[in-house]
Amino acid sequence: MNYGLRYEKTFLPQPTVTDPNYPATGHIPSINTDFAPRIGIAYSLDSKTVVRIGYGIFYARFLGDGLDTLFLGNGRYQTSISVNPTQTGAPVFPNVVPNAASVPAGTVNLTFADQDHFRNAYTQQGTVAIERQLARDLSLTVSYLWSRGLQLWTSRDLNLGPAGPTVTYTIDNAAGAAVGTYATQLYVGPKPDTRYAHIYEVDNGGQSWYNGLAIQLRKRMSHGFTGLVSYTWSHAIDDANQSGASGVITWAQSNTFAGNYALDKGSSPTDQRHRAVISFIEAPTFTHSNSAWAKYLVNGWELSAITTMASSEPISATISVSGQQFPSAGSMLYTTTLNGTGGWNRVPFYPVSSLDIDRIYRVDARLSRNLPISERFKASLMFEAFDLFNTQYNTGVNLQAFSASGGILKPTAGLGLGNQSQAFPDGTNARRMQVGLRFVF
Repeated sequence: MNYGLRYEKTFLPQPTVTDPNYPATGHIPSINTDFAPRIGIAYSLDSKTVVRIGYGIFYARFLGDGLDTLFLGNGRYQTSISVNPTQTGAPVFPNVVPNAASVPAGTVNLTFADQDHFRNAYTQQGTVAIERQLARDLSLTVSYLWSRGLQLWTSRDLNLGPAGPTVTYTIDNAAGAAVGTYATQLYVGPKPDTRYAHIYEVDNGGQSWYNGLAIQLRKRMSHGFTGLVSYTWSHAIDDANQSGASGVITWAQSNTFAGNYALDKGSSPTDQRHRAVISFIEAPTFTHSNSAWAKYLVNGWELSAITTMASSEPISATISVSGQQFPSAGSMLYTTTLNGTGGWNRVPFYPVSSLDIDRIYRVDARLSRNLPISERFKASLMFEAFDLFNTQYNTGVNLQAFSASGGILKPTAGLGLGNQSQAFPDGTNARRMQVGLRFVF
């Protein structure tokens, strides 16, 4: 049994400029109670079977781009504005806002941290695993993985005011015939503080849930061969539109209705139900001769490969909103979402993460030749192929499901069709081949 307690304290830089109307723009809280207990237990049932149990709490770091947003979000370091064309003083294209003194009233955005509850997010993680030796060099491990994300970073717009009248959108099919309706409350103001546009308060209202079953069959190196077969079934869910550690944290409102996180609960953008990986290294010894012919030509070859097969990750369908939708009901505060909040523009009557991007099947392989030049100096020649069989897969799809105009939702052609196949480091997941020469001394 191993156990311990970790304590973390982050000393955050503080903004030196503050919006006098909102003192919170000058302070970023850092909590003093980040205690993280850990415990691990391993028990041998017999000479070939081990049970392992672990639990721990792990705190997320304060990310640099998130702090950058809180610094710049006070409207003083760098002013961010949101202007609707109908607002008084709004510039008409191609005109621009010439200087800070000319910013139209009620267009400056603010972002600041919740002074009472802002903290770094954390997860509770647990695992139960059974490892069994099947043969002298072969073992099987079955693990249950559990992770609970708590106090995930979210934000809400404090400057929306109460919801206004209920309106009903008409949903058309591709032929232009009405096939359904969608009713929602409309945010038409007035804003609680007419001096500003969005006033974002960053809080910790989000949660996540992860459950997984992992199976590993491992063969240790024997007779020049080692291999690993692994399969994971898992499901990741959240209610805060989380996308892992990728992207830039702008901390704009990320939910459909301000503060209603439960409405946006669904599969996470990084959810992947099935993933199987097969890898091996084959380094055969063809002859035990010590001749130069055996040393520099026959022996020293090594073949390795990684085969990945994975189900698709999901993504949410969106709506493109253009202009005011129901002038008789009032002017929407923001014309980017159906309800006028300016939050998440997903299709609210579709489930969260309703689209699949693409499945993955690829083989990466390497053939290498070791060249033992001397005891202290060695070299290896490598022939490498990434996505050997050129089984390209989409990493992005067309998200727009509808366009809204005049209270009518018209379907967009091509929903769900692939539009990119990007991959690190070359920008594409198409087949790439290369030759390398490595020196070790």
